[in-house]
Amino acid sequence: MLKDSPQRYGSVTRALHWLIALLVIAQLTSVFSSFLWEHNVYSQLILPWHTTIGVSVLVVMALRTLWALSQLQQRPVHEGTLQRLAVWGHVLMYALLILMPLSGALMTWGSGYGIHVFGNAWFEGADAPWAAGFGKFHGTFAWLLSFMIMGHIVMAMYHHFGRRDDTLRRMLGRETPD
Repeated sequence: MLKDSPQRYGSVTRALHWLIALLVIAQLTSVFSSFLWEHNVYSQLILPWHTTIGVSVLVVMALRTLWALSQLQQRPVHEGTLQRLAVWGHVLMYALLILMPLSGALMTWGSGYGIHVFGNAWFEGADAPWAAGFGKFHGTFAWLLSFMIMGHIVMAMYHHFGRRDDTLRRMLGRETPD
């Protein structure tokens, strides 16, 4: 099933979710591990792709946002205070997943460096202090997103093991009992 339903998230939603998760985990773990252990093999492998992965996150998040908006009527119902908080948490996470790569791209572009994706120049660098200035929020967005991701994982585990509801099963694509 491609589309979402009240019982589970569709394959498009799940694929976009897990693709973003993999890309963001690669970004954050490579940057954080390079601070803890300079010149480690993992960071050396991932960091040259930082801009490409970041632009990929931005493009996939644009698609994911459009898809999510198109699926609002089909999605599982979110009732109660905890579920409303979860919806707002997801809105904030979506915003950070767009602002973080956007701020990084603007910082790179505005500092005179071109934006290169998969080895190809998408944009030549410019002298744009406003863009480079917005890029100063890139690290802050990364930290906020990291905390949001940790909270997201904790809440998924709480739903699965504490409340024993079907929240995690829906994102894994398993049918839930009616």
